[in-house]
Amino acid sequence: MWPDKEAEIDYLNFGYMVDMVVDIATNRDLSPSTIGLYGDWGSGKSSLMKLAQKKIEEKNTEIGDEKDSIKTLCIEFNGWLFEGYEDTKTSLCGVILDALADEKRFSKEITDYAKTLIKKIDFNKILGKGIKYGLDFFLTGGIGALTDLTLSSVLSTIKTNVSEVQAKDLEEILNKFKKDDKTRTEIKNFREEFKQLLQKSNVENIVVFIDELDRCLPDTVLEVFEAMRLFLFVEGMSFVIGADERLIQYSIKSKYKEVPGNNLDIGKEYLEKVIQYPLYIPQLTRAEVNQYLACLLLRETLTENQFKEILSIIYTLAPNQDFSMEQISDKAPDIAESCKKDMALARQISSVLAPSINGNPRQCKRFLNTLYMRLKLAKARNVALDKNILAKLMLAEYFNPEFFKAVTKPENRELFKAFEKGEELNDDNPFAVWKEKDWVKKWMQNGTRLDEEKLDKYVYFADVKNRYGQSSLDMLSPTARKCYEQLVDGTEMNRNAALKLVDKLVPGEKAIIASEVFAVIENTSTINVEVLRSYTEFCIKAGMTEDALKKLMEQPVSKYNAVACGQLASFISNLSPDKATMFNDYLSTNPELKSTIERQARLNSIVSSNKK
Repeated sequence: MWPDKEAEIDYLNFGYMVDMVVDIATNRDLSPSTIGLYGDWGSGKSSLMKLAQKKIEEKNTEIGDEKDSIKTLCIEFNGWLFEGYEDTKTSLCGVILDALADEKRFSKEITDYAKTLIKKIDFNKILGKGIKYGLDFFLTGGIGALTDLTLSSVLSTIKTNVSEVQAKDLEEILNKFKKDDKTRTEIKNFREEFKQLLQKSNVENIVVFIDELDRCLPDTVLEVFEAMRLFLFVEGMSFVIGADERLIQYSIKSKYKEVPGNNLDIGKEYLEKVIQYPLYIPQLTRAEVNQYLACLLLRETLTENQFKEILSIIYTLAPNQDFSMEQISDKAPDIAESCKKDMALARQISSVLAPSINGNPRQCKRFLNTLYMRLKLAKARNVALDKNILAKLMLAEYFNPEFFKAVTKPENRELFKAFEKGEELNDDNPFAVWKEKDWVKKWMQNGTRLDEEKLDKYVYFADVKNRYGQSSLDMLSPTARKCYEQLVDGTEMNRNAALKLVDKLVPGEKAIIASEVFAVIENTSTINVEVLRSYTEFCIKAGMTEDALKKLMEQPVSKYNAVACGQLASFISNLSPDKATMFNDYLSTNPELKSTIERQARLNSIVSSNKK
């Protein structure tokens, strides 16, 4: 199995991006600099930063390990880990100074100087409240500008930008600076002293890798940015920030109001001022998902030296170029036979997985981990599962749950065999409605056939996954998980927020969310009308009305009451006339609903005639 953390081996052929980060971050002429590594959750930001750090540190090793000989000092900072413990700005400054106070790497003169500056960080803690409120004058006028400010002028400057400011806190900050010359002088000179420390240390470049910033609260995000600019933005300093650009912009917007009557995008503009060199991590193509899965599988099968041969092939591939057995046979014939099974499994999975997850590496890894967990669980129970069949069924289970249920129903077994063989299907065959769907076509063409395999054992370990802390929800990105949670909350505000996220979801995530939300409806004796509304509105927005109709009509009609029927009116209006009639006829078999449906039909008729 594979750890769900940053990798120190380049499985993704990110070498060209790593080189770019290293070139900018270690170019003193470009410093001080900030590099933004932008990508979705699980896209490989942390791995790319780890690879860049490794490359820089390998260069340091070539120079030697004598004190004061380090040319480029790499420092890691995870704002999320410090959140809630102390002022993040102080933490960032402290982590950098702690690295310079390391007696194993620097002489006593340098470490003593660094320790002196560490003590002075305490003076900076007074800025904590001010920074949290996003005081723009810190970034423009600088610390010295405080001497000329009054409370009223500060409030008038920032009230239009900041959502809430406590005048008492601001007054305390201003009074402290105006009364304490020593404190003001210490803070004003901190940057200059820090610059002198770098000069004394002989370090040409300090590269600070800031990760997980998009997980932090808006206050923390702004504190990190402003600490960089206020105290640390001196020659020789570079910051590499890995984050989802959209979430960082959201954090900024949540603290700053848009300027009325202005088309300015405050989140975008602010971020562009902070990040000088934006670098976007591309989503993996189908060929790259296949390459990544193959690397993960082969790393477990081959020896270290054999796997290096695989990487040497990977690193020669052009974008979108397939990684194939032909290339292995040509360039590494001695290991070709050992690679065949893993290469076939990677190709089988990637053809369906890639479009369902938008080429997300982390979801690839989680899929494989779940696959191997089930294989091990089955083995522990003396059950033999075919790895390729399990992978094929899991693809359906995660990304098309309704199709998975149809395939694994015992009563459908013979009907599915006819479907798998490509026979002509009559209307009574449930798979007749699936045969033209693009996703199912790809799934059917992936090279593995179910044939006579008994599927009940696969279903057993699919169903048992919840007992081991796994569920389909684990496959969701943070955005998709948030969408699901807001839908099942059932409140109007959260439902509307969830519907705004639908366009950001990939098809596989939409299918999982629809299935899991419906499970909430299905697993209660009476329908939760608010969750029912969430489900129908989500399916309308996601283009899944036909799937939703089928599921709703599978429920006992006795579960629906008049309130639920009223909540379904909007959904029914989005159906075709034939489907709407069919659904109303089904609901009308419940005597308690018949009058409600007839009354709604009369009302619709009146509204329609008035429009004419």
